Amino acid sequence: MGAMGEGIAKRDVYDDKAEMFRIVAENTSDTIVVVDNRGIVRYVSPSYESLTGGSVEEYLGKDAFEVVPPEEREHVRASLTLAVQTKTPVDVEYHVYHAHGYLIDVEARVKPVLDAEDNVQYVVAVARDVTKRKTAEQLLGKILENVNAAVWATDKDFTHYIYCSDTMEKLGGIPKEELWNNPIRAHDHIHPDDNEILMGEVKRKLDMGIPSRVDFRWNHYVGETRWGQMIVHPYRDKTGISERIDGIILDITDKKRAEMALEESEQRYKSLFENNLDGVFSIELKHFYFINANRSFEKIAGIKLHELTDRCFIGLIFDEDHGAVYETLLEVMQHGQPRDIECRLANMQQGERIVSITFVPIFLAGELNGIHGIIKDITKRKREERELIKSEERSKFLQQSLNRFSNDLANVMKVSELENRLLDEVRTVLQVPNASIEEVPKGQELEQTSANHILVKIGEKQHPVYLRVEMDKQLLKIEEEWLETAVHYVTILYDNLHRIEDLMKRLEVLVASNETPKWMLRLLFKLSEKERSSLSSDLHDSVLQDLIIWYRKLESLRSSTPFEIEIERELSEIEEGLLDAIHQIRITCNELRPPFLLKMGLVESLKSLFSYTRMFANYEIDFSAQELDCLLDEEQILGVYRIVQELLNNASKHSRATKITMALARIDDHLHFSYSDDGVGVDLSALEGSFQHMGIAGIEKRVLSLEGKVRFESAPERGFHVHIHFPKNQAER
Repeated sequence: MGAMGEGIAKRDVYDDKAEMFRIVAENTSDTIVVVDNRGIVRYVSPSYESLTGGSVEEYLGKDAFEVVPPEEREHVRASLTLAVQTKTPVDVEYHVYHAHGYLIDVEARVKPVLDAEDNVQYVVAVARDVTKRKTAEQLLGKILENVNAAVWATDKDFTHYIYCSDTMEKLGGIPKEELWNNPIRAHDHIHPDDNEILMGEVKRKLDMGIPSRVDFRWNHYVGETRWGQMIVHPYRDKTGISERIDGIILDITDKKRAEMALEESEQRYKSLFENNLDGVFSIELKHFYFINANRSFEKIAGIKLHELTDRCFIGLIFDEDHGAVYETLLEVMQHGQPRDIECRLANMQQGERIVSITFVPIFLAGELNGIHGIIKDITKRKREERELIKSEERSKFLQQSLNRFSNDLANVMKVSELENRLLDEVRTVLQVPNASIEEVPKGQELEQTSANHILVKIGEKQHPVYLRVEMDKQLLKIEEEWLETAVHYVTILYDNLHRIEDLMKRLEVLVASNETPKWMLRLLFKLSEKERSSLSSDLHDSVLQDLIIWYRKLESLRSSTPFEIEIERELSEIEEGLLDAIHQIRITCNELRPPFLLKMGLVESLKSLFSYTRMFANYEIDFSAQELDCLLDEEQILGVYRIVQELLNNASKHSRATKITMALARIDDHLHFSYSDDGVGVDLSALEGSFQHMGIAGIEKRVLSLEGKVRFESAPERGFHVHIHFPKNQAER
């Protein structure tokens, strides 16, 4: 009875345990599945139906893995195998098919059950539905992905993660699986300098239970610096002991870049402000008081920066310019657009100071907050502009003087006239106290020189002849150039006129005795033409080219530099004056040496001359020319051309004619030229046949030099008529 009673007692205890297991298994929310070592389901708790929607009866005796998706079965079977082999519990996550066709997330702990011989008899899996948790984790993962952040939690000794979001791999550059049981690996990808702070100061705070926030740099982004911010909190239990460490890592790269860009911009602005060669300042809107200014402003305005406090900007401006500056400031405030103005500063200790100011509106949050000013000292430029205008005006006057002087020299036939003309021009143009022509013996030039005199050689007589100019002020460079050019003109003519005068005296003796040799006349005219040609060449190659250069410089200045309207107008007038001077010199050069005369031939050259004359003459020109089959030599062509020029000149000055008729024809072996006008005529008997008159007498002598004959016919109110016969080209005779 004793043994039987003990057996009954044990059976009762066993039945009680079985009942208790049944109660627990049937009422727990977790699903309990017992699987044998072949993977066949031997028991499944009733909660299986609420987990999968399937029946317990259908699952019993089946392969435990058939409810798992095929792609995960190997992974789950390996977890079972691991539990059997190690005889230790194994945690595993996987999906299970629901009866309605969707998948649910399951978290299970697989634990082996050993028999008396310590062999694995069964495997018990306790599974629970973690779909909601997984969904929440996925949502958190997406949020963290979108905000470039990672959330984690570790044990207090930082030996393994309790939780680690998937975004940690993206930020830290290390797979989550590698980090899970070795969180310290994340420090491998943190910049060494910043990692030293994390492992030092931050760790000390955490050890003391103090939260910490620190910015650091990642070093696993090649060629790019990226920033993170780590916020770490120690979690304490009720006794105050740290149980775990919670943290979040934020990607703050964009923020850091913006901060660095802002700092760089501020530094650049500060550098531009402080180191700008132009003066830069800021003023407020109410009273236009100064807010700040740089050192360049201090230098330009002549006022110390510490003296600008509570000082109105308008007070620095010259009184007469107050109105214009104030209106400009109002325009900036009203229109919100930059404005420029030129004005004068009132600090007279520095003398007149002209500045250019650009006012720029300052906006903050879309509202006008103040005005920047950029000030440039343009005093030197303005003075140079004024000097340029004066210089251009003086240059124009000097050039007109040269034009007049060169034209007059063409009519000067005596050395004394040449000297007097030079002295008159020097006194008039240079406004010197005195000017004279002196002969200075060779070797005594230095004795005649002083600081207040200029001594310039112009020719030779018995001794060298000099122009002496007494000065009471320094000549301008353009005045020196003018004097040099004028003397150059005179020098060209001086020696030749001196020789010509000697020849003229001898020639007059010959004329008085009716022994004027034709070769002498021809020589004189050749010399005259040579001098005309030289003078024309000098005018063209020196004065004309200099004028063209000055004109182009002025044109370039006007096109590249903005001027005030009045100055622009005056510069334009100067430019037009230079063009007129250039045109006049070209006309003078053409008259001194007609271009293309020999290439065009006599007839075409005369037609060109008549076309030009008609533009200015008040008479009609009728010209006819036959086809000339005889050739004219250079002297004949030039001689006829000069005769026609002189006749046209006389017609313009004296004849008062309304019509001029000229004809050029060949008669036998002669070239016949005729001239006729309907002017007032002239009493030929009153004229003296002398070289003192270079009008009609000059024509007569030029014809004689070409071995031709001339006949003049005229009487008061009967017009003036000329008939000239030239022999055939001497080269053909």
